[in-house]
Amino acid sequence: MNIFFTIILALLFTKPVVRDNATISGNTNSRQGKLEIYSVTWSYWDYYYTNYANVSWNVTGGSIIASDKHSVTVQWNNLEGYEDATGQVSVSEDLTGQSGDLIVTVVNDTQGPSQFCNGVLGPPVIAIDFGSGPNPGPALSAGTTSYEYNPICAISANQYTIVNSTVGCRSQWHNIPADHTPNDVNGYFLLIDGNDQKNEFFRSTVSGLNPTLKYEFSAWVGNLSSIGENPKIRFEIYNQGTQIANSGTIEVPYNSTFQWEKIGFMFTLPNNVSSVDVVIVNMNTGSIGNDLVLDDIAFAACYPPILASFSSTSILDKSYTCDIGSVTLYSSWPNVIPYQNPAFQWQKSSDGGNNWTNIPNATSQSYTQTERSPSIYQYRVIAFESSNPQLSVISNTLIFYVQQLVVDPKSTTFYSCEAVSGQIGTNNFRLLYSDPSINQTFSFLWSPSTYLNNPNTASPYINLPAPPPPNPSMPNAPINYPPYTLTITNTNFGCVGANTHTVTVLVPRKVYVPSAFTPDGDGLNDTFRPINLEDYPGAIFRVYNRWGQLIFFSQGPTAQDYSWDGTVFSNGFHQPQPSGTYVWTVEMPSCQTNIYSGSSGDGIANGTVVLIR
Repeated sequence: MNIFFTIILALLFTKPVVRDNATISGNTNSRQGKLEIYSVTWSYWDYYYTNYANVSWNVTGGSIIASDKHSVTVQWNNLEGYEDATGQVSVSEDLTGQSGDLIVTVVNDTQGPSQFCNGVLGPPVIAIDFGSGPNPGPALSAGTTSYEYNPICAISANQYTIVNSTVGCRSQWHNIPADHTPNDVNGYFLLIDGNDQKNEFFRSTVSGLNPTLKYEFSAWVGNLSSIGENPKIRFEIYNQGTQIANSGTIEVPYNSTFQWEKIGFMFTLPNNVSSVDVVIVNMNTGSIGNDLVLDDIAFAACYPPILASFSSTSILDKSYTCDIGSVTLYSSWPNVIPYQNPAFQWQKSSDGGNNWTNIPNATSQSYTQTERSPSIYQYRVIAFESSNPQLSVISNTLIFYVQQLVVDPKSTTFYSCEAVSGQIGTNNFRLLYSDPSINQTFSFLWSPSTYLNNPNTASPYINLPAPPPPNPSMPNAPINYPPYTLTITNTNFGCVGANTHTVTVLVPRKVYVPSAFTPDGDGLNDTFRPINLEDYPGAIFRVYNRWGQLIFFSQGPTAQDYSWDGTVFSNGFHQPQPSGTYVWTVEMPSCQTNIYSGSSGDGIANGTVVLIR
């Protein structure tokens, strides 16, 4: 026996089959574009594996630069936008099926600019100034930061402390005499010696948020040292553990004279989200430098200079009606009135906010608007100084959904010579101009309910009596049942639509299969087909030669489609078949006994035909 096969057989019969017992190790918190080496520890490995195992590495979210049976070099992809990504490294060998996987977070360190509220900043939901008192300040509550507390201000990498001054802490640091908070005697701030890991400077949870508003998340920061890398910071927002927004990486430059600098970003909550975790993280990749201070961390709603709402008592930016409706538009000042003699002009858009037109006579602080045709309308108000219209502010946008429930007419035709049981209805309706963020629900009513198993469902089953026997020479007249009316109601907002659904039963003719044909081109009996088979949609017609080979197949639907011309298409040509006897089968979806010639034992009629040349 070949020595190679001897080795393989010995391996297969003496080595245990082990799966999912390979462990991959390496950096699980990498960054876009970075090269990483990942190693695998096999549960079992010896001479045979070294010489005969084929090892396969697979990477999702990156490229394999080099690999062997024990390691792989991966370059993670560059990412778009500011969002992080999840990568995966997988390995397997083909002798006993050992395999393993490793999930890797690929951090997107693309830099983004600070963004701030350009309207009116509301009262802060979070306002962290770290308090005041003598040095050192107390440690933060558990879970607020992932850095280690050290009461000594000359902290080391991956540590923090709370102080009211950095004077005398380290010679290479700025001597900061006070915190940022105005009029805060002995006010504390957060002092951090960062490292090269994506650790959290700060984390908190905020609830009771309004998805109709934008929010500003910000902090005052300062770069302590000119040595090494500048601090790099990112603001992140999470909902139930999933990141929903981040600021991109914001670098804090060094200044020869210390300066507090405000950084932050703006974001909008997804629909139906009112509670989030807000996090400030380290995005630095170097172990030298990255020393910083943080103070006055704030999280607050950003109100437009003037607020628009469908309610006079709360912020309501969506309203709903059906077919036609009126709605009252309210506006209010969230803070102070910036004009001595304010004037107003309400505007409307019907194209998603691309173009705005003034609503005639809508010049009061509140206004009632009527829409007489279904569509999605948007409104806003412009407030300005009456003596100088150039001094103006624009409100947030309101959306008015004037919905329309459309039910299409429909017809269902059954081909049957027996009692009918089938489904009618299905999705022939739609709610136009609806809010895509809302899960719409509907109720159904069929009238009359005759023959229906359930008149309160979208697609009931209909059970009709058997039609008259088929006419052998011509189709029976169609049986048209009185039309049904389907009325659909949207249960969210009460929109109603209705239309008719007609049901017709066609009784197919009986099928006759000739016993011979003459495909000689004289125009008489040149093709062979089951006559009237086109009355049975979906019927299948097959022809076999004397050796049982299938030489013709058709599912119609026309009489021409079911016609065999006595040839077989082969090698690009229609090859005439010799004279002789051929076997045919006919498979009909219903009314299997409606065939004059041929025998049927299993629902498939069959017989023979003679081809004469």
